[in-house]
Amino acid sequence: MKRLLLTILVFLSAATTIAADKNITFEVSGPRVVSVGEVFRLEFVLNAEPKEFVPPQIEGLDILAGPARSSSRSISVVNGEMTKNTTYTYTYVLQGNAAGEYAVSEAQAKVGGKVYSTEAFKVEVVDEGTAGGAAAGQPSSTAAGQGNAAASGAGISADDIFVLAIPDKTSVYKGEPVRMTFKLYTRIPMSGVENQRFPSFNGFWSQDLSVDGYQWQRESYNGKVYDSRIFSQYLLYPQQTGTLTVEPMDLTVVAQIVSQSAQRQSLLDDFFGMGTDIREVRRKLSTQPVKITVKSLPAGAPAGFSGAVGQFAMEADMPASSISANSSAAYTIKISGRGNLPLIQSPKIKFPTSFEQYNVKTTESLKSSATGISGYRQFEYPFIARAEGQYTVPEVEFSYFNPQSAQYVTLLSKQFRVDVTPDSSAVGNVATGIVSGLSKEDIKILGQDIRFIRLGQPAFTQKGRFFMWSGGYFAILAAMLAAAAAGYVLLERYLKNMRNDTFVRGKRANRMALVRLRQAETYMKRDDERGFYDEMLKAMWGYMSDKLNIPVSLLSKENIREQLLRRDISPQVSERFISLIALCEQAQYSPQASLQMHEVYKEGVELISKFESVIKKRK
Repeated sequence: MKRLLLTILVFLSAATTIAADKNITFEVSGPRVVSVGEVFRLEFVLNAEPKEFVPPQIEGLDILAGPARSSSRSISVVNGEMTKNTTYTYTYVLQGNAAGEYAVSEAQAKVGGKVYSTEAFKVEVVDEGTAGGAAAGQPSSTAAGQGNAAASGAGISADDIFVLAIPDKTSVYKGEPVRMTFKLYTRIPMSGVENQRFPSFNGFWSQDLSVDGYQWQRESYNGKVYDSRIFSQYLLYPQQTGTLTVEPMDLTVVAQIVSQSAQRQSLLDDFFGMGTDIREVRRKLSTQPVKITVKSLPAGAPAGFSGAVGQFAMEADMPASSISANSSAAYTIKISGRGNLPLIQSPKIKFPTSFEQYNVKTTESLKSSATGISGYRQFEYPFIARAEGQYTVPEVEFSYFNPQSAQYVTLLSKQFRVDVTPDSSAVGNVATGIVSGLSKEDIKILGQDIRFIRLGQPAFTQKGRFFMWSGGYFAILAAMLAAAAAGYVLLERYLKNMRNDTFVRGKRANRMALVRLRQAETYMKRDDERGFYDEMLKAMWGYMSDKLNIPVSLLSKENIREQLLRRDISPQVSERFISLIALCEQAQYSPQASLQMHEVYKEGVELISKFESVIKKRK
């Protein structure tokens, strides 16, 4: 029995070792930047037991100690599976005594007949003079000069800790993104950051980038070594030309000042770290304003250009080449690439007149990174083909500006031929009184135009005097003719209005805005800020598009302001509406914006109601 248990344990140990060997890693770690005279550690870490270790070639750096070998082992059981973790570390203690960049070659380790290698490692040694640098012989894992600045207790200088706003470029085209990085530099210990306040980015559409993956690292700046970390990062898309200013970002850092304790009792206190006092000092930091020059897009933009900037591709798809009359289908356009994708509106499609169109459905998949926003926006155009026949959906045009080549690019989709067959579901349906297989212009109503015909010779009788040709007869006839003429005029006016796209869109503007406002109210009750502000923007932009008969893609805050003034809307009310759009855009994509959804909703409802009443009165 004991022999059996021993065999099982040996088998499990071998199995876990084999499993561990499948994911063997060999890595090197250490500071990339040090100061002259600073002592630092360079570690080579292997997660398996090596049969042989081949040390790296280290030139230009003094080897004070090493390689020192250490190991650690652990066993973990997760969901009944046992995992054996083994780590072997080879540590060097190094020192750079002259400024320059030094290379450390790869180290090698042999495990189970295979050779594993680390990457080559470079170390920059910076000459900070007498002001920086750690004391010789004292290993340090913090920035050089950190201990000197803190130990003095003299306070914090401007060079000890600061924050910078760093744009990746300062001259761009309108709509071209600027990556703005807010980076913290410190030479003294910190315990936290408080009261961050980011700028409003006036004139830009902003996209916050996640910086959770950024870690502290050593960096040389102005001839000194700092610990640095990217604090926050934004993509800024300029919406107007000229010189735009990114206002300062403010924050408060909690720094730690180390000083000698006045109650030191023994020299041993220094050895155990008990002879010092640590006090926290709060210091407010601000970045400098950053100027961004925004150039106008070149002249000669295509007629269909609506402000797309980047590099894009377009796909168009029609689900079937043959559909039956009165059935629904959807034409799809997918725009993918990298650029200001969230701001791209649906391209215009010229459907045949017998195709009944519905609201465009938009779906998107976007990913934000330091290089910009990438992904796609897909637009579905639902329609119902009412009349049978052969139709052609023409090519769709989409234009964008490529800032890299400084040129406009126009993409064209292919044409689609659609055969609309008779509505098979209505064949032989006499009860409905509708003849199928005809176009909607030929549809007739049957069962009402034929009445019962009496056969034989009719009998006529006279009672009293004839009403016909009397005064009352002519009065009634005149009234009937007048009513018919008025009805005809009203019918013609109605049909003319219904054929008028401007009238139809203006008529439905309030109704569509009401639908979207109700949806926004639903999001507001759920505390869904992103959904709420998205629907509010759709309601406001959509209302103005329908009311002014201007496609959403061609709408701007400037032409909205101009059109409202033409319709006797006061400048104050117009500016309220423009400001509300700007606030919703900021809140939609800037988590730092602090807006009250209830107030925004109330303001939007009030403004749309005011527009509706004023424009109706004017008409």
